[in-house]
Amino acid sequence: MKRFALSALVVTAVLLQACSSEVYNNSAYLNQAGVEGKRVAILPAEVELTGRMPADFSEAKKQQTEESESILIQQEIYNQYLFKSKPNRKKKKYVELMNVDQVNSKLREKGIDTRKSWTMNPDSLGKLVGADMVLKVRVKKNRIMSDAAAFGIGVATTVLGNILNRGNGTNTSVNNSAKTYNMFFDATLTDINNHAVITKFTHDSNASWSQPPEKIIESSGRKIVRKGGIYVQK
Repeated sequence: MKRFALSALVVTAVLLQACSSEVYNNSAYLNQAGVEGKRVAILPAEVELTGRMPADFSEAKKQQTEESESILIQQEIYNQYLFKSKPNRKKKKYVELMNVDQVNSKLREKGIDTRKSWTMNPDSLGKLVGADMVLKVRVKKNRIMSDAAAFGIGVATTVLGNILNRGNGTNTSVNNSAKTYNMFFDATLTDINNHAVITKFTHDSNASWSQPPEKIIESSGRKIVRKGGIYVQK
């Protein structure tokens, strides 16, 4: 019974790490597996847009935007691995990063477009493109209001605050607490042969007119590159 309780506690601790806003690295895997020099493929990011879309935002336009953002996010993380990752040989393992254009081209040759790739097993896609590990990224953007509406609320809040605090000085900066999006970002690096999770990062946050979704995605991408268990050898 005690052994079962201890095992459950360990599993719970790992899951809590994996689901937090911190980067979880599978230290046991990294210490035992021969990761150095293996090929990593960053897959097209799975993007889902929900919430209050603009009135002229048709379903076709929504899907087109999701697919376009998918490739942009994939390219953004690829660039960060190339230019921003700093090797730490005591904690990180060097890998070879596959060009994302090459990854996408190989998928298209197999009849797999961007949207179809989201529905398929990431490890299976990794085998198709000749990778040893795959990075799967999911982004969900729940739109609450437009930037213009959020900015207007910020101005109104600032003006009202100044009126209520008259005599205590005037605040000239616009309040930026009005949310435009709820954001969910998840990135998981796996070994395609044994399906082991190597690195995982999950983050929930809110975007505003002054901190747009693109900045949050860029920040999340930087974090997994900086704190993940691998780096790209140049």
